[in-house]
Amino acid sequence: MYLLFFMGAVLYGAVTLVFLILSSAELLDSGLSTPNRLLGVLVTSILWPATLVAVSLVLAFQNVAGRVQSPRQTVPLRLSHHSH
Repeated sequence: MYLLFFMGAVLYGAVTLVFLILSSAELLDSGLSTPNRLLGVLVTSILWPATLVAVSLVLAFQNVAGRVQSPRQTVPLRLSHHSH
């Protein structure tokens, strides 16, 4: 049981570290980094399960709202190669 707990803690820490590295690198590359934004990156990295669920729900609701408000019509694809 202790081994499973330890393995879960290591996995959680590894995912947290990946979220932290990628998020802070993206923020620093964009040139928009401030101490408050970096603190926000740290908090959302530590709470990555809640962040992942929240962002997924926001995207799902935006997708549903986009379908209801303005249905997209796609142009049929034209094949560049015609069979003879």
